[in-house]
Amino acid sequence: MELHDYLARCLAMVIIVILIAKISSCLNTAVLSEVHAPYVDNYVAKSYFNKHENLVDSKFEDFIAHDILYGACVSLQGNVEFSPKLSALHGKLIGEGSHRRLSSTLRLKMSSESISRPPKSCEVIIVERLPSGVFADPFELQHLVQRGVFRDAAVFGDTNLELPSFLSNRSLVEVHLEVGTNLTSQQKDELEIHMELPLHARYQPLGHGFSRVEFASPDLFLRCNVERKEDDTGCLFLLDKQNAESIDTHPVWEVPCGNREHTEVVSAFTFISAVVSALLIIVASIKYSDNASSNVLKQSLSN
Repeated sequence: MELHDYLARCLAMVIIVILIAKISSCLNTAVLSEVHAPYVDNYVAKSYFNKHENLVDSKFEDFIAHDILYGACVSLQGNVEFSPKLSALHGKLIGEGSHRRLSSTLRLKMSSESISRPPKSCEVIIVERLPSGVFADPFELQHLVQRGVFRDAAVFGDTNLELPSFLSNRSLVEVHLEVGTNLTSQQKDELEIHMELPLHARYQPLGHGFSRVEFASPDLFLRCNVERKEDDTGCLFLLDKQNAESIDTHPVWEVPCGNREHTEVVSAFTFISAVVSALLIIVASIKYSDNASSNVLKQSLSN
């Protein structure tokens, strides 16, 4: 009887310990989801491409709504003292030819409380979902990061720079800008931030005239450290474009296409140029070997 009671008490203690562990785990998860955003990557788009191979607009928008913003940091979302709003967003293409810059300018309207009590640090995250036929060079972006133009930048999706547009998939560019170092103007209640993203056109399919490439509005986020704690990784929330006073972010890039009627002429010219270049290399190699042999023969005779 005593052994039976002892085993029953041990079983009850094991069950209690398991229940306490589960409750503690749930509490920790709830605290983390309340304080920090539900993702751990520095890049917003990285988690998406861990789940999906290609960029699809509908899937990416669902990812933002459910995986990124659901359960985001309450300390920033509900903070009435820090409530910046997107007041204007403008985009345009700068330059000519196949290498251009996508210029984006956004204005944030700040409340009087947020100006008097600013957060510890903030960064604006601009996510450009590039259309088919346009790409960004990751190495060029890293060079801009090293120069301090961007705080951080990365390319996701199809990063093969040599593929033509009809063989490549879409890509996404995520750029992080530190608010303090990228301000172009600061008025009483408004901040203006400017960015220029270098882009390149892929080879278009053969046709006539130009291929029309239209850009959509970027996805905008603001990540801030509001609590002023050393271990606070910051909070992220979406800058709503629908409530902006002015939106103009649909630039169009007309990329020239090759003419199908010129295919035979270009192929023939390329073939002839390759053959002539090969013959010149062979002739130069023969002459070089003959000169080297004659020099060796002269040195042997002189000795």
